[in-house]
Amino acid sequence: MIDITKDKEQRADLLEQGQSIITNEYQNKEKRKRAVRTIHKRISACLLMLLISTGTISVSANEPKTTEIQAPAQTEVSTQASISTEATLTEQTKVNVHQKKEQSKKKENSKKKSKEPKTKKRTQPSKLKKLKKTKKKEQKIQVKIRPQISKSYTEESLKMKRNKEYIGHYIYFNQGDAAWNQNGYGIHAAGCGPTSMAVCVTNLTKKWVTPVDTTKWAYENGYYSSEGSVHSAIPAMAAHWDLGCEGLGTTEQAIKKSLKKGRPVIALMGPGYFTSGGHFMVLIDIDQNDNVTIADVGSRRRSHYKYPLRDVIGQSKKADAGGPFWSVYLKKSVRVTKHKKGKKQKDVQDGSEKIIQEFYAGIEEGKILIGHKRMAGEKLTGSGKFLKNQVLSLAAKLGDGKIKSIANTYSFESVPIGDEKGLLSSPSGFNLNKYLERTY
Repeated sequence: MIDITKDKEQRADLLEQGQSIITNEYQNKEKRKRAVRTIHKRISACLLMLLISTGTISVSANEPKTTEIQAPAQTEVSTQASISTEATLTEQTKVNVHQKKEQSKKKENSKKKSKEPKTKKRTQPSKLKKLKKTKKKEQKIQVKIRPQISKSYTEESLKMKRNKEYIGHYIYFNQGDAAWNQNGYGIHAAGCGPTSMAVCVTNLTKKWVTPVDTTKWAYENGYYSSEGSVHSAIPAMAAHWDLGCEGLGTTEQAIKKSLKKGRPVIALMGPGYFTSGGHFMVLIDIDQNDNVTIADVGSRRRSHYKYPLRDVIGQSKKADAGGPFWSVYLKKSVRVTKHKKGKKQKDVQDGSEKIIQEFYAGIEEGKILIGHKRMAGEKLTGSGKFLKNQVLSLAAKLGDGKIKSIANTYSFESVPIGDEKGLLSSPSGFNLNKYLERTY
């Protein structure tokens, strides 16, 4: 017979044991879940702190400082799996942190460079030495090409004065003549401005002012270089030689009025018939048909023709300082002074020049007269006697007692220009040509 009461007690014990086993299993599951959550929370906290330290996440006052990463509720994770996951995430975090640090360093360096003041690149010592050497060489070259008037210029100038060249009634200079181009000023290539002014000064003042004289002054005062003349050189040179200068622009009536008054007009021409670049020349006369006569200091051939004034204006070059046409004239004060001196003195001066020209016409071209004191009792014969008579005749026509005295005590001979140096080395040597040039 079965004991029902005992059987019930055994069942109750078994049920109680089963429930305790289930309860323990459930508690173990919960513990494991809590352990996994704790691990995930710690990993999340570490990651968050690292991201905040590198500046990738900013924490505001209204947001929570930490973020939880919840694991799936239905998945069980073992302790070993969570540790491996933690290790993997840690490695990735280290890599990310390293990359972020490198990027932040680059940004900081670029900011520092932008804030730093810009400095000039320093030239290496070797380059500095080369630059210094170059400058010294340039200075030496400037010294070498410095203009210097040749010793033969005086004789050449006197020869040109004796054999004046004319365009109409104007004394004419050509910038290409050898007499003006043995000095380094480059008059042949670039001296059209000073040469044009020399034409005006010589004809208006009746003084012998050559292209060398005007070029030298313009060069020393900064109006001229080997590349040519500045436009303001025209009024500046006119003022230096006490002449008036009026800028006419391109006004046709003003140019015609100046020429009809006998005032020469300096013109600056542009590309066309007269030049391919820029060129100064002088308008000296105008006829009833408004055709102008020109003294083109760059071409004798072009100076032989007349040109319509409108065509000349049409080929002029744009200029400042009142140009491209300038009227050059004697100031009233100069005219008054000449009137005070009287007409007689002017006639005497003009007559003296004519007498000297006639005297030189009887001397062989290209030669000058040099005198030296005669010995006591020395008699003159042949060419010596002839030259003495010529000099005495010149003294009588000029009324010059000094020339007469020289003719009676000196013997003269004609020598080529440039060969007189040996004869003049003696203290008693006398250069008649230089005396006439200084006196008349």
